[in-house]
Amino acid sequence: MIRSLRRRSIFTVVALVAASLAGGPPTAAGEHADGAPPVIVAVGDLACRVQPARDQGAICRSDLVADLITQIDPDRFLALGDLQYEKGSLEDFLRVYDVQFGHLNDITAPAPGNHEYGTPDAQGYFDYFGAVAAPPDGYYSFDLGGWHLVSLNSEICGTEPGCGPGTPQHEWLQADLEESDADCTLAYWHHPRYDWRPWQKWVTEDDPTPNGGSEVAPLIPLWELLYGYGADVVLSGHNHVYHRWEPQDAHGDVVEGGIVQFTVGTGGRLLYSRGRPPVPENLAAFQNDAFGVLKMTLYPDSYDFEWMSAEGQPAYSDAGVNVACS
Repeated sequence: MIRSLRRRSIFTVVALVAASLAGGPPTAAGEHADGAPPVIVAVGDLACRVQPARDQGAICRSDLVADLITQIDPDRFLALGDLQYEKGSLEDFLRVYDVQFGHLNDITAPAPGNHEYGTPDAQGYFDYFGAVAAPPDGYYSFDLGGWHLVSLNSEICGTEPGCGPGTPQHEWLQADLEESDADCTLAYWHHPRYDWRPWQKWVTEDDPTPNGGSEVAPLIPLWELLYGYGADVVLSGHNHVYHRWEPQDAHGDVVEGGIVQFTVGTGGRLLYSRGRPPVPENLAAFQNDAFGVLKMTLYPDSYDFEWMSAEGQPAYSDAGVNVACS
């Protein structure tokens, strides 16, 4: 059985090392004693290198997002990568992330982003989170209520050996999904499979791939696996906006029983503008005005979801009730 995460004291490297030795990915958890289903909060793209001043409103407000998560008091916080800008060093994690989000470490289930790898091998990220982050590869799974949750490392998909069939992460994911008997499955990683970016620097006139370009290609094999095993939800960050997509297969088709992707890159680091026209046909909801989080309630065979804006941020409404698992 996966063992529970241990709290870390602020600015204490010794405590971090102790936690990494004793901890592990989050424990399985059932319903509350009162029968209430578990609640998760998800968001990525969080803490700036220095703590934000109050007059930096549109630049860095991860402090507001941390306060919102604290108020919601979820059972798990899924941290969707790019958790500490700019290079994810341990020094910066301790200086900023730990001050704002460290009190949530007992419930945090992280995934690494590209900025974590600004430090070689994402060592600052793995040193900070310890065993809960499943070093050195950064992928793991756990059960929460009747759901199976899978945290993947999308950043390593873009370099050799990638994430296609026969590679370590692909083989691990296939075995993990094969062993799971959960009716509902949620996966999360940093880079979105489907995207509407304000700029797509990896897209050229010779490679005009819709909604992503070549950067998303390494993620398709993982999505194919998840879709083949009946996964229900994928959560990502990376694009500093909120997206909800229609249920899709791995190749951009809206299908019954498809996977719903939420992009929640609204954790406090500089919101992005809209993508290039036209709006993607399968994009069901979009906002780029407010920092905030996605809240989900996980029932045995369905889920509720709700966008929640942080304090003082513009209001936005996107919610669903009793969305059935496939």
